[in-house]
Amino acid sequence: MRIINRFLLLLMFSACLSACKKDLIEPPETSGREATQFIDVVYGNAAEQKYDIHLPKGRNVQTKVMVFLHGGSWRDEDKSQYTEILKYFVDQGIAVVNMNYRLAKASDDKFPVQMDDIRMAIDHVLVNSDQFVVSDNIALVGSSAGGHLALLYAYAYDEFKNVKAVAALSAPTDFVQAAGSGNNQAIATIQYFLGVSYSNDPDLWRNTSPYWKATSQSAPTMLFVGAKDVIVLPIQSISLQQRLNSFGIKNELVSYPNEGHVWGGASLDDTRKKIVEWMNENMD
Repeated sequence: MRIINRFLLLLMFSACLSACKKDLIEPPETSGREATQFIDVVYGNAAEQKYDIHLPKGRNVQTKVMVFLHGGSWRDEDKSQYTEILKYFVDQGIAVVNMNYRLAKASDDKFPVQMDDIRMAIDHVLVNSDQFVVSDNIALVGSSAGGHLALLYAYAYDEFKNVKAVAALSAPTDFVQAAGSGNNQAIATIQYFLGVSYSNDPDLWRNTSPYWKATSQSAPTMLFVGAKDVIVLPIQSISLQQRLNSFGIKNELVSYPNEGHVWGGASLDDTRKKIVEWMNENMD
């Protein structure tokens, strides 16, 4: 009788072990998970502190997350203007967080509130990653002023190193260089964003420049420029690439010879394809 009982116990233990082992090696279920989106998710108390998150079909806990920052001279534009452009990334299996941030105004919401907004939005996404079914691997991507914010946050404000890669299109990178460029429109735009002139606070202009905040620990960086850009001169990205090279930081600069500050068509298709490749190379 004892022999039979021991035999039964051994069979039960073996069955349990096999079941447990099966649970451990099975990949996460993805087939039944449809694409979905949440619009105007609130991540703070200000009216502008909202984001849209677009979640791809078949996502799982390894799904990469892109946080996108719109342009507009730090004082204009809205996330809704980029919804269609960003659908490409969702179709490639990337979760896209298209966020608004507080825009600079005449008397308030100057820098650095935008850095606070990026941190708060990323924290909100990470806290809710189980609900969204995404990973904690974040890439920051931005256009123009949004590119500046993406680079600056990744280089100087990402305390917990959540940002694994960054990409910036037509981004201002060096306010010190801009201050001496003679480009009065650019100077006035930066001064409005910071709330102070270069002559009155050169340290602030320097410390809000991704060029001057890059280090040997900076995130892998991809830069895009239109060679005919007269709003943000390509030298801003060219100089940053040279500085990243001096620190041994993985980077790439893509220049479109016939494009200006913004572009569409085949150039935009190429940009989006390269960003996906950059994320896949640097976020696994």
